[in-house]
Amino acid sequence: MGRGIASPTRDLAGTAADADERRELLRIDDRLLLEYWLPGEAPEGGLTASPESANDAITAFVGKPTADLAARWQADAGAESLQDSVLLPWLMKVDWTLELLLKALARMSPQHVLLPRLTDVNVSGGGVCFDMARRVEAGSVLELRLVLPPFVPIRTSSEVVRVAPSRQGARKIDGSYATAVRFTTITADDRERLIRHILRAQADRLRARHMSGVYARSH
Repeated sequence: MGRGIASPTRDLAGTAADADERRELLRIDDRLLLEYWLPGEAPEGGLTASPESANDAITAFVGKPTADLAARWQADAGAESLQDSVLLPWLMKVDWTLELLLKALARMSPQHVLLPRLTDVNVSGGGVCFDMARRVEAGSVLELRLVLPPFVPIRTSSEVVRVAPSRQGARKIDGSYATAVRFTTITADDRERLIRHILRAQADRLRARHMSGVYARSH
């Protein structure tokens, strides 16, 4: 029998699958609003018992979407930014009102005000790594809610694949665990939003480094 000839359709499908896999492997360090919980438990990563921590979490939750929108607007519009728009005073008024309401609710009933907290993460289209205040075992199921800028909530179930003591340089951070998870249940649209966010963030950072280099050379 003669040697088989590869199907162009199969080759194209394989190429597309490889491209999708490479896109999923793209990752960045970022700061995103995040909360997490084990099935059957209340969300963690949000407000804590400390009034100062609660106020900081509320301020970040309310203010970050507007700050992200301003940065994106400026990147897209060039010199023109949200600062020059009539929309900014209205957004600031809404933010101020919402922040007052949430802080009042937190004082009256802190256990009922659960908000994602601004968290340092390393995120890709296939998973995320972040520090947790307690250790969970590899193989555990963890529910996550991430908020991408300016305000795009993403809900996913995940599997813990690696847990290690958090570090700051060579020093271990007591009571904190770097926890890496793999998304096991996520919609195709949400995964695409994550990948687009990563690609955009990478492009924005490259542009910022390029502009810094241009500015440095011109002075």
